[in-house]
Amino acid sequence: MTILRKKFIKSLGAVSLQRKLFMFIVLALSLIIVAGGTFIYKLVNDTFMQSENTHIEIIAESLTPRVSVWYFINNQADSSEMDEFLKNMLIAYKLEYIAFKDKNGLLVSESKTPEYIAGDSYNIEYKKDVYSPENDLSKNNMGTLEIVNSNYMLKELSAKYTTAGVLFAIILTLYFYLEMRLLKGLLMPLSRIATEIKGYMPGDKLVFKSFTLNKDDVIFEIVNGFKQMQQNIDDAMREKAIEEENNKAKDAFLLKQSRFIEMGTMISNISHQWKQPLNVVELCMTDLTIKNMMGEIDSKYQEKLFKEIHNQVVFMSKTIDVFKNFLSEDHNEKNIEIFSIERAITESLQLLDSMFDNKKISIVMNLDKSSVAYGSISEIEQAILIILHNAVDAITNSNKENGRITIECMVENENNIIKIHDNGGGFDSNIVDKIFDAYFTTKHPSQGTGLGLFITKTIVEIKFNGTIEASSSKEGALFVIRIPLAKKEEKKYLAS
Repeated sequence: MTILRKKFIKSLGAVSLQRKLFMFIVLALSLIIVAGGTFIYKLVNDTFMQSENTHIEIIAESLTPRVSVWYFINNQADSSEMDEFLKNMLIAYKLEYIAFKDKNGLLVSESKTPEYIAGDSYNIEYKKDVYSPENDLSKNNMGTLEIVNSNYMLKELSAKYTTAGVLFAIILTLYFYLEMRLLKGLLMPLSRIATEIKGYMPGDKLVFKSFTLNKDDVIFEIVNGFKQMQQNIDDAMREKAIEEENNKAKDAFLLKQSRFIEMGTMISNISHQWKQPLNVVELCMTDLTIKNMMGEIDSKYQEKLFKEIHNQVVFMSKTIDVFKNFLSEDHNEKNIEIFSIERAITESLQLLDSMFDNKKISIVMNLDKSSVAYGSISEIEQAILIILHNAVDAITNSNKENGRITIECMVENENNIIKIHDNGGGFDSNIVDKIFDAYFTTKHPSQGTGLGLFITKTIVEIKFNGTIEASSSKEGALFVIRIPLAKKEEKKYLAS
């Protein structure tokens, strides 16, 4: 019983709100009909019973004197005569049963119809004492008259009520049975559908093998809808994958294009970087040659010149290595490492030293040595170089005599914060929302492509999962880069 009740509650829990409301209305109307029918039946029954009780009482009052007179006169007569008399009274008054008992309670005579059923609940019984037909002072109790009348109309009405009630109960039971069968027929397939789609992942094939589908069936519509949904998801996933590939190819092209643009500037910077070391090497060689011709050279002096030449060659070699790593795609992809932000900024500045010297731009740095990040150092260097180039251009265009670029890095809330601020006069605040868009530039077409800051944003957000913001003041522009601090897990991974 408990299992059936649980199954019923479980099935009912899966029914929709509208269906529950409909079932509640049907049940409520059924209860109202049953209660109303019972009340009407009770009211009619009581009314009939009261009426019949009054009627039989009147019959008893009318019949008692006649029985009294007849028995007083014929008390010595044969009982068959008494039976005949009572039979006539039975027919005359349309009774079911009539009997006379003496004062001692012994049955004297009785008469009844063939339809009479003793003890029937619809029998209306009445007993009346019979007295001798003398004056009031000398009346004697002769016995008791018992009469019974059956309420056929109430009996017929009760039978009709019972039949209607049974039919109504059968119909209501049949309705709820069919309702439960319908719910079972609907919920069982839905349960199997849910089982089949539970582990669905985009790209999987929904088979629905356990269904015998009829096109006119609602389950067919549901299964067909799921299959169509699966097709739509797969199409959307394919379109998204194609779009992502196209975007990756586009971003890779823009990154490469930006690198080629930066390459020209880098080569120019390297040529300036190498002029001074080459001059030093040339002076050392000239000095060494002259000293050797004059015979004034000694081993210590010669060692000093060789050491100076070696230092200059090492400097030039390091410059070339930084430049090569910056441009090498293999280096970017393979050399994922934990690096110091201080190192990235220092190497970026090293590539632009000659430019800062020529433009007479001073660099102010405040670098936190604990600031470290995880990724390709050359990619963050490219982002920093683009911002530094823009700062140099802004200072140059504003004709500032004392150009200055301030670079800070710090650790804040598990993030590395890099701030680059210049005194080049800034930019229009109305373009702050467009400044990182591709091909947007405020420079002449011969001076810029509008890709620099777009590339910077792409590197920071996609490669380092960070953010970049730009703001402007009367003094100049401020760029703030936030990239995650290297985590312990990444350090352990690299160590392994």
